[in-house]
Amino acid sequence: MTLAGGRFGGLIGPAAVVGAAAAALALAPSDPPRRHAVGFAAAICLTGSVAAWLIGFWPATTPSGRVTAGLAATCLRLFPALLGLGWLQAGGGDLAAAGAGENLVIFYLVSLAAELVRTIMSVAVQPRRPRHDEVI
Repeated sequence: MTLAGGRFGGLIGPAAVVGAAAAALALAPSDPPRRHAVGFAAAICLTGSVAAWLIGFWPATTPSGRVTAGLAATCLRLFPALLGLGWLQAGGGDLAAAGAGENLVIFYLVSLAAELVRTIMSVAVQPRRPRHDEVI
């Protein structure tokens, strides 16, 4: 098993959100509303990403258990971001005006891309040998 497929490989998503938030804070103007918007978006995406990582510790020994864990991790990563966007649209006030919604979408996409890369990296590529009675 590779590092990406191990227990700490799931931290790639939260680390990507932290990196994107640090870059956004470094590039953002020094006005407090913009920094609060970046912090709000990063906190929501980081919470969902860490919750999805914690689902990986749940023992899943059956195929249905692994599917359930995968769906739960996806929901825990997606729904906090959707609820945050809904709250911003319903009356987020200064945070919505400062661009928290845009940051929320960007940070979610960064965590999703990091999770996809981690999943691709964790799949072991091993050639399959055909059985003796199998026609190639």
